[in-house]
Amino acid sequence: MLYKLFLGLFFCLCICIDLFADEPVNFAFFDDKPRSLAKDFYIYEYLQQETTTLKEAKALFGMVHTMNIRFFHLFAKKMDNVEYKKISKCIDMDVSSLMKEDDECLNIGINIAKVTSLSKGQLKLIKPRLKRNNELVNLITLMESENVYEAALNSDGNTFLTLFNGSITAYKAAIFNQQIIPKEQMDKLSNYPKFNQLAYNVVQNDKLENVQKSLLHVTPSLHVNAKSLFYLGLNALKYNEKERSLYFFELSVERATKSEEKDKALFWQYLVTKDRHFLERIVQDSDINMYSLYAYEKLGLPYKNIVSPVLEGTHPTFNVSDPFAWPKVMNRVYRMSGEEVEALAQTFKYANTLPHYSYLMERVTRYSKNYYPIPYPEEISSYSVHRQALMLAIARQESRFIPSVVSTSYALGMMQFMPFVARDIAKKEKLEEFSISNMFDPRIAYLFGNIHLNFLEKSLYHPLFVAYAYNGGMGFTKKHLQGGAFSEGNFEPFWSMETMINEESREYGKKVLANYVVYRHLLGDDVAINNLFEILLLPSLSDRFRN
Repeated sequence: MLYKLFLGLFFCLCICIDLFADEPVNFAFFDDKPRSLAKDFYIYEYLQQETTTLKEAKALFGMVHTMNIRFFHLFAKKMDNVEYKKISKCIDMDVSSLMKEDDECLNIGINIAKVTSLSKGQLKLIKPRLKRNNELVNLITLMESENVYEAALNSDGNTFLTLFNGSITAYKAAIFNQQIIPKEQMDKLSNYPKFNQLAYNVVQNDKLENVQKSLLHVTPSLHVNAKSLFYLGLNALKYNEKERSLYFFELSVERATKSEEKDKALFWQYLVTKDRHFLERIVQDSDINMYSLYAYEKLGLPYKNIVSPVLEGTHPTFNVSDPFAWPKVMNRVYRMSGEEVEALAQTFKYANTLPHYSYLMERVTRYSKNYYPIPYPEEISSYSVHRQALMLAIARQESRFIPSVVSTSYALGMMQFMPFVARDIAKKEKLEEFSISNMFDPRIAYLFGNIHLNFLEKSLYHPLFVAYAYNGGMGFTKKHLQGGAFSEGNFEPFWSMETMINEESREYGKKVLANYVVYRHLLGDDVAINNLFEILLLPSLSDRFRN
């Protein structure tokens, strides 16, 4: 049944839109394409073909929009540039292998983390070979001290923080976690921007208990940002210093540059005090997030600032599945005034360009309105309300529903499938006519999204866990949950939601959960976010997995 459905969609796709998807594309394909992540993706695909010539690789190198190390490795493999090949070889080597290479290779691949895995005897061998890295030489000199801890404390703050932040956890624990760092020293360190990295990482690393305790009574300078202050608040709660936690949380509110940052710190002040005044402060803002939805519910207020346009018709000229069309539009938008962007948005006021219209209008309102469109509803109307809401929640977070979007990691389309995942699904479903550019069609994106969610929901019972797995993978999610997350304890389930080590999946999960609640509301099947929080605390791990 699925195969017949796909073939029908694929046939329509080929007739209705020109997806230039006959893989592989030829070299002439790149001539008229604007620099963009979409072009980078096609270059990346092209470079992986055995038939790509040296001349073509050199030409494509100059067309790249955003270079990354994975991209660079491909170019180095294809090109005859000796320096590129050496960089590609040396940059990812472990320190033991690097020490066996020549000095040039060593200098390319070495970094602080690799250095801190060496013994003092090995440091003496490597130091004379680092001829062009004065900072690393100076750090090694410090590391050679009889008492590295004292030497680091007596150095300038930037040197201390560079060594601390760059070192591996075992080195941090061995050198810096043996005693409490004096408050005076911590206060001085907070005057450096690199202190933010220290605070954020230490709070989440239970192997650094003494460093955590050293942070409890720091007086943060103005260089300490809202994110670090929030985690300093969590750290204070861990050691039952509730007054200190409120101090850090309130400072985080004051320094927040994003509404969600502010709402998060206010929410945790509420959790500590149960003072509804903090919830009232949250709903004064226009942002919709996990914290504001909870505040609306607790205060008995209806959601506000949510817009879900319903449009009609088909844009006469814009091809929603052309991955180069939207970047051309956005290149213009970045140079436009608010009035010009609003005028442009009106030209996208059609059903098939509802995502583009919503994206532009949210920008026009400076995000004081939260757009929750339901584009291409006919493609998901046969699904349950839960599945529709989950699909929409993920698509909104992944792509804002723009069908042709390409990410920096080359995830594709509305549901942001990595090419290898999309190809794997197509293979399992025996879709012989599948081409990776089909992922730019919203119908195919929804179809594959539903297949993938069927797989995830066989094991994961909660929208939050599904979101974790969609972003970070099933293996990562199960390992996280089986490691003790969402067990009974103070401030659960929120503690586990804020302390997940994978920051990307952590924040992604919270955003998808909020989207899910809003879409259930828009689909006429309200669900309380507080009830979803309570479900997270089901007593046994066996309840968390269905197989």
